[in-house]
Amino acid sequence: MRKRYVDTPAGQVHLREEGAGPPLLLLHMTPLSGAMFAHLGPAFPGVRLLAPDLLGYGRSDPRGDPWQVADWAASLVSVLDAAGVERAAVYGAHVGAAVALELAVRHPARVSRLLLDGLPFLTPELRAAFAAIGSAPRPATLGEVVGRVEALLGEYGAGDPFAAMADYLATGFVSSAPVMAAWDAAPLLAAVRAPLLALGAEGDSQAASFAATRALRPEAKAHRWPGTHPLHDRARAEEFAAPVRRFLGDAG
Repeated sequence: MRKRYVDTPAGQVHLREEGAGPPLLLLHMTPLSGAMFAHLGPAFPGVRLLAPDLLGYGRSDPRGDPWQVADWAASLVSVLDAAGVERAAVYGAHVGAAVALELAVRHPARVSRLLLDGLPFLTPELRAAFAAIGSAPRPATLGEVVGRVEALLGEYGAGDPFAAMADYLATGFVSSAPVMAAWDAAPLLAAVRAPLLALGAEGDSQAASFAATRALRPEAKAHRWPGTHPLHDRARAEEFAAPVRRFLGDAG
């Protein structure tokens, strides 16, 4: 993927691009970056892939403080403008799905189709735990750093553990958890009007969110992958891409 920077009012966003055709904006899980999509070009012929690093992640500038999910969405309007894209299909995974949903509701003219993968739904207990992470100190010793990285790799390191580790270290251990603790998917999901595809993987940490998304939007199309998430395995790129391509090509 080609790489460049885009200026936004909140800071510079690092953007990866590949291909030509109808645009698909890919929003990553955190604390990863747009690098998680770098291998997908061959699986999306005739599609223009746009994979930014959300502010605070990868090679983008740190995010502001205070910060809301809507701030990420606003920065992506600048990214689309810089890329010359008026409307795009938007895919998001985990926190990326929250940002994609915000973008679709707050800037509906910019989103042609919406693909939500592991959209976070927080129980009261999880919301409180996420809020507490905001006051947790950064690792003080190398042993604490290693412990946090090992915990991350348990979920995200199956495909390229070194890339996942590099992404995590680049954040300076600034977590998205406190931002997500103040966010609620349900009212936004009810408000979105773009054609919708709910995605999930059986072995994903957000597996329960698939049922929650479908319960709130039963008319939406849906696909669930068996086992772990295919995005974490380069050998499963076609498995990831097939239902996405079907939805993008569906005229219904």
